Amino acid sequence: MSPAWFRNGDVSFGVFVQCRGPINTPCNQTCIFYKALEEIPDVFSQTAAVILFAGWLLLGFGAVLVLSWTIIPAGLCQRRLCTPARYAQTAAVAVTILGLLVFPFCLGSSFAKQICVSSFIYISGECSLGWGYMMAIITVMLSCFLPIIGRYNLNEIKTKILKSKIARSMV
Repeated sequence: MSPAWFRNGDVSFGVFVQCRGPINTPCNQTCIFYKALEEIPDVFSQTAAVILFAGWLLLGFGAVLVLSWTIIPAGLCQRRLCTPARYAQTAAVAVTILGLLVFPFCLGSSFAKQICVSSFIYISGECSLGWGYMMAIITVMLSCFLPIIGRYNLNEIKTKILKSKIARSMV
């Protein structure tokens, strides 16, 4: 939701919002939040918005699946919940990466050329990369680790720890 994906002077824009005004005083900025897909200025930004929204929905769905394993019996996790959660997280990461790769295509649009002057696809012209886009990249990189961490079934680890404690106490 951050407007600071690309910025130039007093103008910054992201996937879902555009702001004008002094960046160092956010209270004085005038922001336009795109409420409908038709309000987003160009086709590539619209495509990126749809793809990113789908990726974030998948990530939320995967998070709900992962959190729900805490209330179900231990044996159901591997068969019913943990595997679909891993697939949902993997799909979310892939879709979000695709959305992040599509968004810079908007730099070739007339909207971006008004703000960034000599911009072209993947060339930001006079615009600089904003913190919002960098944070989106970092969070998707961190999300890449979720399916890897989910690969290790916590119930199996708990069982191994309990068995080793019981074996030690018997000895």
